[in-house]
Amino acid sequence: MSSGLRKTSIALMRRSTYSSASAASAASSSAILPHSGRGGVAGAGAVVSPPTSGVGVATEIEKSIAMQRLRQGESANAKKLNVSQQAVKTAAATQATATTATVAATATATTSAATAVRPYSEVPGPYPLPLIGNSWRFAPLIGTYKISDLDKVMHELHVNYGKMAKVGGLIGHPDLLFVFDGDEIRNIFKKEEAMPHRPSMPSLRHYKGDLRRDFFGDVAGLIGVHGPKWEAFRQEVQHILLQPQTAKKYIPPLNDIASEFMGRIELMRNEKDELPANFLHELYKWALESVGRVSLDTRLGCLSPEGSEEAQQIIEAINTFFWAVPELELRMPLWRVFPTKAYRSFVKALDQFTAICMKNIGKTMDKADADEARGLTKSEADISIVERIVRKTGNRKLAAILALDLFLVGVDTTSVAASSTIYQLAKNPEKQQKLLEELKKVFPKREAEINQNVLEQMPYLRACVKETLRMRPVVIANGRSLQSDAVINGYHVPKGVSLPGRLSFNGCSFYFHYFLQTHVIFPHLVVSNDPAYFPEPNRFLPERWLKQNAADAGGCPHASQKIHPFVSLPFGFGRRMCVGRRFAEIELHTLLAKIFRKYKVSYDSGEFVYRVNSTYIPQSPLNFKLTLRDE
Repeated sequence: MSSGLRKTSIALMRRSTYSSASAASAASSSAILPHSGRGGVAGAGAVVSPPTSGVGVATEIEKSIAMQRLRQGESANAKKLNVSQQAVKTAAATQATATTATVAATATATTSAATAVRPYSEVPGPYPLPLIGNSWRFAPLIGTYKISDLDKVMHELHVNYGKMAKVGGLIGHPDLLFVFDGDEIRNIFKKEEAMPHRPSMPSLRHYKGDLRRDFFGDVAGLIGVHGPKWEAFRQEVQHILLQPQTAKKYIPPLNDIASEFMGRIELMRNEKDELPANFLHELYKWALESVGRVSLDTRLGCLSPEGSEEAQQIIEAINTFFWAVPELELRMPLWRVFPTKAYRSFVKALDQFTAICMKNIGKTMDKADADEARGLTKSEADISIVERIVRKTGNRKLAAILALDLFLVGVDTTSVAASSTIYQLAKNPEKQQKLLEELKKVFPKREAEINQNVLEQMPYLRACVKETLRMRPVVIANGRSLQSDAVINGYHVPKGVSLPGRLSFNGCSFYFHYFLQTHVIFPHLVVSNDPAYFPEPNRFLPERWLKQNAADAGGCPHASQKIHPFVSLPFGFGRRMCVGRRFAEIELHTLLAKIFRKYKVSYDSGEFVYRVNSTYIPQSPLNFKLTLRDE
């Protein structure tokens, strides 16, 4: 191949692959310095989509030129047939051999270029400073990354660095590798081993495994646990929790709790028919009462007029826990050296939470034993999750710790999902009207009574919840800790890195190495709002999730479009998917059906503003206006 052809091909490859680099560099935020390594980047505000492969373009050009030369050679040889037939055959064979060699060499070169894997050091991302790396970005006062604004940070990383970005040099923490490509997310999930590892929470692992090991022992639950212990625990509980029929048994009591909460809503409305600004706190009470009923067959008294002091303490402890986790996990881990304010709050909240919950769990177990001794027959709805686990395993400790996990993660998440869905329907009255038409078909009167049959007749309501969780997922990112090296987006990503350390004491220094796994983060909030995957991502379009022949899908240009299965995963994926998903969905659908069948909901306090507090919580007042509908 001529040198001119090689230069042209190389230029085309670079031009195709890196054409957006200069635009992105100009648009980069001043808060994030560009990484010196090369990488695909996208300009600010640009739609980030998989670029055309420059190698593929060069390959086609080289093949085309080679074939053109072949045809020209054959034409010239044909003109020489009158001179010498044998000479023509020899020349043709020589030319064919040369052409084949050229094409083979071209294919080999381009294949090598296409399969070349870049080193991990070249993954683009904010540039780490000497000694302190990127840890300073999360520091108070001087840092540019606010924990409450992690949603904006992830969006900025996507805009500045494209399909993948690395935030490395975090003192005491592993690198964070953000992957913004649905196909790469799918590849990582599909290749994960039998015991997938989520990015761990060292603070919670320390609490369970060291600080309170006398209580947890080897039964640490599902949260913040990995490996054989997690596998053994999940094997014991998943058969009960993940069966659809198990969750459906609790529809009647969850309907009763939602009806009781509707009575509380009626009393909360002011003279303008508006709910109080702190309505999210009331939703916490509804969710906690629901979890207590399902887990323990116990009514905690959250919805009673006089309230419940213990229930209030549980809610406050959960809120403190969710506030403290990112403080401990993203900032410099000073809590490992001395007890910081966040660490003290974290431990106090978990101790209080565990003590109150264990008192109620103990009562439930004692009552179950007494009922069994008397031979009392119970309905399926009156057998708590704790009792089912004890019956199956005979392990009271395992059942108790499962209940703790359900309380810890089942209150904040469901409440926030409910508030966001109410908001989206309030701001989109035409969608709310569509939902009302569906609800009227199954509930002739305002007072909706929920059962299994009617839950299965509300596809538009389910689509509204899915669309809300696409736009504003309760958990803005998921992730995995790599257990083996991988190639992601063309870069070699090690499972972890061994780092040197030194401990000095009384003038003596001890040198050691410690191992940090690579944490791969899947920022679903950013990816599920990317127009490359969802056209018009800022529009609330529940019809996206309906089948093409569904009556409610008419008129929507995006109805029944194929949705990438790995860009919106509000409940996670695979063996680490949320075990309480089915219960949460029943709670949500039951309450939302009751609210929108009875009231027309509006919201006049502007756009919802969110903050990251482990979960994605609305910071705006929830003073929805509820106007009673006609029958």
